[in-house]
Amino acid sequence: MIRLAAALTAAAAVVATTVAFPAPSSAIAPEEPIDPGSRMLLVLDSSGSMAEATPDGGTRIDAAKDALRQVIAGLPDDQEVGLRVYGAEVFSQNDPGACTDSQLIATPGTGNRDALTAALDDYEPYGETPIGYALQEAGKDLGTEGPRTIVLVSDGEPTCAPDPCEVATQLAGGGVDVRIDVVGLDVDTAARDKLRCIAENGHGTYYDAKDADDLVRSLDTSTTRASRPFDLTGTPIEGAASPADAPVVTAGQYLDTVPLNDGLWYRVERTAPGSTIHVGIAHYSADIGNMGNWMSVYLYADPDGMECGGRSSFPMGNLGYTAAMTWSELPDDACNTADVIYVHVDEVQNIRADLAGQPVEVVVYEEPPLADPSGRDLVAAPGPPTWETLVPGDPATDVVPGTSTSNAPVVSDGTYAFDINPGETQVLAIPLDWGQNLQAQFDGVVPEVTSIDVGPTVQISGPVRDVGTVDFYGDQPADWTGNTWGMIAVGSPYRTGAQTLTVGYLNRLEFSDGTSMPGLRYVQVSYGEMGDPLPYTLTLRTNGTAGEGAAEYADIDGLTPPVADSTLVSGGDEGDSAEEQPADDATPGDEATEDQALTSDDDSGGGSEPPWTPIGLGVAGVLALAGAGWLVRRNRATSTP
Repeated sequence: MIRLAAALTAAAAVVATTVAFPAPSSAIAPEEPIDPGSRMLLVLDSSGSMAEATPDGGTRIDAAKDALRQVIAGLPDDQEVGLRVYGAEVFSQNDPGACTDSQLIATPGTGNRDALTAALDDYEPYGETPIGYALQEAGKDLGTEGPRTIVLVSDGEPTCAPDPCEVATQLAGGGVDVRIDVVGLDVDTAARDKLRCIAENGHGTYYDAKDADDLVRSLDTSTTRASRPFDLTGTPIEGAASPADAPVVTAGQYLDTVPLNDGLWYRVERTAPGSTIHVGIAHYSADIGNMGNWMSVYLYADPDGMECGGRSSFPMGNLGYTAAMTWSELPDDACNTADVIYVHVDEVQNIRADLAGQPVEVVVYEEPPLADPSGRDLVAAPGPPTWETLVPGDPATDVVPGTSTSNAPVVSDGTYAFDINPGETQVLAIPLDWGQNLQAQFDGVVPEVTSIDVGPTVQISGPVRDVGTVDFYGDQPADWTGNTWGMIAVGSPYRTGAQTLTVGYLNRLEFSDGTSMPGLRYVQVSYGEMGDPLPYTLTLRTNGTAGEGAAEYADIDGLTPPVADSTLVSGGDEGDSAEEQPADDATPGDEATEDQALTSDDDSGGGSEPPWTPIGLGVAGVLALAGAGWLVRRNRATSTP
């Protein structure tokens, strides 16, 4: 239960309203208007069957109350949450009001922690199980705008109309941003099927809980995920419409808004000649691949023409990212020596012009110059690694993935079990050192789909939102699955993955400069808008000798060399951009344990960055990409002068 409180303490910050609550037996209506922020409602079963014992000796209601107390105790001050109960006041289905026996005892808001705890103490198992009615009322409690989550805890089947599966369909239908997670506490097969139906129709996840510990783990995962919407963070900043007016930015993480015209200009004042300025961006994308939103970042020693480098993003999920740097192999090049570097961030035209007004995360890192500016002692750029099929081990189940690079937990080699909902992106972070490369392998089963769509995709970005992965386009490993669902039999194994190039300083001579520095790598799994919630495992393995080929940097005041666990940038007031959450049986940098043994076979792939397969395209997009591949690649990078 301590883990539950800790997870919630690290969870979301959302805009909320403080409200006061009457005695628990009173039903109250939510305040109007309701803020369109992220809000969560806990719905607790208080029917008579909750008095039954659990396998660990306590009662079901006590287990539920204990777990929810931990939730409440760990809530951050600005987390908006409410509580509704059902089956608490009317004893028999034959009594009037039994099937409308549900009370909102805490309107979703903040400042209500004492009221929530006191309300839990006042409820005892008593009546029927009107789940459908309670869900209908929960929908009203949460309002009609913004992301909303209902977390239902129940121990049995509904005993009243309406059918809760139909209610869940109505609540989550029509593209409304609602999800219903369900925790079944010590339920039989029939109840499990009904509760699972509620979660599936409500675009949520069903969790089985046999006892109090299971209940804590389930609520831990559900409430933490509910509190982590797509998240870009940083110190607020306003870029200018022209280089002359550009604000100065130093190393760090910033948050700006995409303008209607002219893009965003910033200036970076170089600390020392020969340093390398890295600038990355992350942004929301309404779609993926060639259909998605693209943005670009360009760096200039002279805003009137001296371009040092530039890249465009290529989203494979709702998170787009890219980065550029100033490094030139010519020591006296202006890109290496200019006192000021100008940064231009813009929406890529002729793709989708709907990014205006959306947030964009801008990250800046200044890499120290080499101790030997000539670079004569540098190890040559490593060749592309070969893919080795990974054998999933016994998966860790207590890690909650982030939704972006800003809230990704830091993990280590091993296998992790998750489920992902349509339209979701999940992110983990893992350290990567000089001489190492990272493999990430996704394993799942193809669900039933109603149309041809794209399966999950895996991508890996670097510490400043840079890209540096093996290009498997046209040469994917033999055991990977084609990524177009609707053309693969339901129930078939589905495997895909991604692999970074080996970290080496001189990778920056190549198109793949995203692996020219050590630091955290962000593994991102994205799932399209169609389909059912999908269970999967993600197996991670770092290969190579840590520290091999490390660059030696000059000692410059104010500049920090990159290391394996570097975030390299931090989110200003938000703190570091990654959250430490290692697996129970592994430590970053350690070899995999015996039960997570990762073996290989002869499947391989090769090539150079960027990652083009699997790509988030429909059938038409896949066919078009074959002819457009060269053009897209040409548009994604600009060579250093």
